[in-house]
Amino acid sequence: MPPVTVHSCGIDDPAADPRLRHAAAQADLVYGSARLLAALNLPEGKSILLGADARSKAAEALAAAAFGQNILILASGDALYHGIGGTILSLNKQGIPVTFVPGVTAFQTLFHRLGLPWDEARHFSAHHQETIPLREILSCTLAAVYGGTRHTAAGIARACLGHHPACAERPAILAENLGTPGERITRGTISTLAEETASPTSILLLLPADTAAAAPILPLGLNNASYSKENNLITQEDVRAVILSRLRLPAWGVLWDIGAGSGSIGLEAAALRPGLDVYGLEKNENRLNDIRRNRENLSAIRYAAVCGTAPADLDLLPAPDRIFIGGGGRELAGILDACIARLRPGGILAASAVTLEAEHILHNWRPELRLGSASIDIATSSPIAGQYTHYKPLHRIYIHTFSQA
Repeated sequence: MPPVTVHSCGIDDPAADPRLRHAAAQADLVYGSARLLAALNLPEGKSILLGADARSKAAEALAAAAFGQNILILASGDALYHGIGGTILSLNKQGIPVTFVPGVTAFQTLFHRLGLPWDEARHFSAHHQETIPLREILSCTLAAVYGGTRHTAAGIARACLGHHPACAERPAILAENLGTPGERITRGTISTLAEETASPTSILLLLPADTAAAAPILPLGLNNASYSKENNLITQEDVRAVILSRLRLPAWGVLWDIGAGSGSIGLEAAALRPGLDVYGLEKNENRLNDIRRNRENLSAIRYAAVCGTAPADLDLLPAPDRIFIGGGGRELAGILDACIARLRPGGILAASAVTLEAEHILHNWRPELRLGSASIDIATSSPIAGQYTHYKPLHRIYIHTFSQA
């Protein structure tokens, strides 16, 4: 057998699989959970428990393989989906040959139990995560979420309901302990399943909803009231939409939001592009607390609020593909220079200004790198004289974009 074999056990009984029994007989050491090891009834000294110390045990297994022992690792569920397989690969610096053997997963089993095609399903795991990507989950027409000890399927339903109460009547299914005598599949709505209890080995399946209100709205130019903010320090809704369009957000990469304030620009970018890593740099602790609250409300799990100033603390951040600068004051020219020096080739930097002084700096800075400039005048309806309505002008906003060749 190969030096390391990782066998995904899925929902199957290991003792019922002749290939697995043969591999276990050949192996010098077998790693796995207490349930999986007990099913194989291995000789004393051959089995090693994989528990909370799974990472150290994985390193130990690789070290044993490097010394010539044959290792079998039994993975609960799918080893390569939030499982031990990813840990093995990340630790395998010596390039020890590793073979992965698939098994029937709980996701696959559930869809087959229901007779439901799953070609359009999105899959998520809340098994080891503190923060669940609730907005992303609720935005899918068909979503399956693995539960765990921290967040069971019923707990995920409660979190969905708390994040977006309008999803209450969306049809859903709670499944637990698939493939065991305690298997249970319950149909209902998000609100009814939120009242259930569920084991850690559970799945919440969100089915297509009858009404669009069950899904969160596009996180672009959200109402200012949606954000915690200090002294109304926030980029206005319409301006946010224009800035994000000028940034041409990629599906993945790194975005900097310099002088993040309430975090609205970076947070909407993170919600629009769940694969994008967003870093909001802000020096004010009160504003950082606002950002953290807003991040939780938007369920933007790949947004990092960083305490610091520009340009002094830019080295704390990974090289960016996109940058937004909303201010800068007297340091604006130096911030622009430092940011463009870190911007990856082909990246885009967008900067906005309200004051004439900042606009003067932006207008004259590095014209050879400029992609475009715009001024935005926004007026919103407002009552006047008690019985009429007029358009009340807001500050004119200047937006400049630059690119690093």
